[in-house]
Amino acid sequence: MLLILLLLPTFDVLAATVPDVCEDYTPCSCQEYEPYGLIVRCGDPFDHKSSITSLDVHDVFNRTKARHVFWLDLFSLSPGVDSGDVIQLPADVLSEKSVDRLGISCSTLAGPLVLEIHPDAFRSSAHQMGHFEIAGCDFSRLDFQFLADTTSLISLSLGPGLNFRGFPRLPFLARVTSLRIYNYLDFRYWNQIAGRFPFLESLFLDGTQLGDRLINKLVSSIASSPTGRHSLTQLSLWENRLSRVPEHLSSLKKLSYVNLFGNAIRFLAKGSFAFNSEIKVTFLILTRNSLERIEPGAFQGDFSEAIIYLDYNHLTRFDSAVYQKVLEQMQSLSSVAGIYVRNNPFECGDCHLAWLIRDKPHLLKRVFGGRCSNGTQFEDLKPEGYHDCR
Repeated sequence: MLLILLLLPTFDVLAATVPDVCEDYTPCSCQEYEPYGLIVRCGDPFDHKSSITSLDVHDVFNRTKARHVFWLDLFSLSPGVDSGDVIQLPADVLSEKSVDRLGISCSTLAGPLVLEIHPDAFRSSAHQMGHFEIAGCDFSRLDFQFLADTTSLISLSLGPGLNFRGFPRLPFLARVTSLRIYNYLDFRYWNQIAGRFPFLESLFLDGTQLGDRLINKLVSSIASSPTGRHSLTQLSLWENRLSRVPEHLSSLKKLSYVNLFGNAIRFLAKGSFAFNSEIKVTFLILTRNSLERIEPGAFQGDFSEAIIYLDYNHLTRFDSAVYQKVLEQMQSLSSVAGIYVRNNPFECGDCHLAWLIRDKPHLLKRVFGGRCSNGTQFEDLKPEGYHDCR
């Protein structure tokens, strides 16, 4: 499914809409998703032989009665009989029906196809559409004019494709609060993000393989913009070939969520994650980074409600100077906070765990998956084993 449930927005129109009942949407499928409405999927993302044309889509919506669909995925679009190798979505392709969330994919076994979308293709959704996603296409003829008149669009997602020409200077971008660009290798328009999206709250730039230099420039440009000072709360940069934590993260004043999954960061220096003390950190994800060492003071800020993932790394020590203050912040009974350290080869034979096992065992409940290199879980270590430690 193209669209991500974690990004579901809350739209006032949803609560006021009574969900329709599924009809026969063949060759598409339909399911009722209470309380939001209908989810319609056309095509099969895993079977390119099940591709559909814009004419198929128009025919389906022309003969079905539901005036509104919550979620529409157009998978594996293919050109019409007279379109050559170009996928064309004409005006009013949904036959005056509207959608909240729309995803389009035109990937084929032969590779991305050129996509053209008429400026009035989704005119009936201009005031309802809240999320738009597109992937697997050749973007060389895509100018986004079909989104120019939208008034509710707050979430935009761009997947792998070819020949993306940059973000247009259109007013609707100023309303977008969530931008996701994923698996688009060598994405060249990162420098437009800070200027085109002044009220961005969530930026997911995942699997783009940009590397340290370009990511540092991106974060720097955002940090000096209104987005960095006033609105950005979530930043995801997984699988971007990073060898160090991006600079200027501490300048993002509202930041509470950072995802650096799947990079190659081996060392965290003091102040690597210095969050604004007035903001409660929610997630810090450093899973699968080959982490070997963390300096005291690497984690600064309010971690009382945070979940920190350090799984699948190469950490051998769990020192009090690194973790004690953070764990003590997490002691609220109502908090789900914790530090996840599964699959790290911790050496438990010396005294670096005495503070936790012998002196402050109550903090263990906030440490998940701790295991010594010999297989012993942290919870099974005996306090008396650290009797001689100072």
